[in-house]
Amino acid sequence: MTSYFGGAKCQCAAYDRRCYRAIPTAGPCSPFSKARNFMVIVTASDNNFVPGLFLFIFSAWIHNREAKFVVIDAGIEPASVMELRRFCERNGIDCQLVQADGKRISDLPTRGKLLTTAAYARILIPEILPDCDKAIYLDADTLVVSDLGALWLADLGGNLVAGVVDGFVEQEELDDIEMSRNEYINSGVLVMNLVAWRREGIADRVFATVRETAKSRYLDQTALNTVVRGRVLFLGREWNFFSERYVEIERRLPKVIHYAGSAKPWCYRRVPFADVFNFYRTLSGLDIPEGMLLLKSARRRKMILGLIGLRRKYWSSALATYYYRRRFTKPHLRSLGKMFSKVPLPPQHSTAVRERDAQLPTFS
Repeated sequence: MTSYFGGAKCQCAAYDRRCYRAIPTAGPCSPFSKARNFMVIVTASDNNFVPGLFLFIFSAWIHNREAKFVVIDAGIEPASVMELRRFCERNGIDCQLVQADGKRISDLPTRGKLLTTAAYARILIPEILPDCDKAIYLDADTLVVSDLGALWLADLGGNLVAGVVDGFVEQEELDDIEMSRNEYINSGVLVMNLVAWRREGIADRVFATVRETAKSRYLDQTALNTVVRGRVLFLGREWNFFSERYVEIERRLPKVIHYAGSAKPWCYRRVPFADVFNFYRTLSGLDIPEGMLLLKSARRRKMILGLIGLRRKYWSSALATYYYRRRFTKPHLRSLGKMFSKVPLPPQHSTAVRERDAQLPTFS
């Protein structure tokens, strides 16, 4: 069985492709009446994020069956594109793949392999969806673990976006744009007011700001924050739950898990909340690889020694792990198992289906 995920590299680097094709005039919203308040979920991916992209689509769909999905292709290999189309068709997922006009972003500053022009794809969503008034954007390394209805119904009013405060951006970055820590949002989960973006030319303003602040560490994210400042609806941490920061952030049961950082669960073992990712991976029946690389063993040794030495830092981590496993992970996976035992997925024609059926828990 050919795997369509083998080309995804275990690194955080983005794939830089300059020659995007122009999208069709009719956007994904065109076939639908504006009167229908259907949920529109958008993501963008290059080839490095393909395993995360598939699981993102799958997880968002099983919790939001009526949503319309749009994937902005920022460098996905053709074989993976074809497999994504087939997967969506088999399951009845309304998903369209589009490519952005590279002329809009080809001259923007980048950070080598860490941040390429693909990072600017989300800024073009108002142009890619000309007939939509609103859209939810989520990074391809997020996992949706709940209904997004409350997020979709968030009243933006005159705000340009809704988002979650990042909380971990370096102070130097904040000082450069004279912004406080509780104002700066993470761009991995956004609800976008597309009407206001088009009317006020927000995309052009963000791109202009990027060019002016080319020395910024987080180019697109910092430029976005600079432009939308004062017109943000702040959301709770549960809508953009940083998996690697679960000890430091306030305790909220996640609705969207964001595997931000370089340690992706399709590459590494023992990543925080990797068990949740792997459960969805098994349920999907897709040939998505399980993370095999190990994080530095020194980190694990420090944890063990810290627990033995009763150091508060390490006990805080252990207590947080216990809290989320008891309050979120176990109940969530149990409910998923019950749901899929009653309503199984359509046949996936994949060797991974046997793995899924063998591992699917049963409940009395």
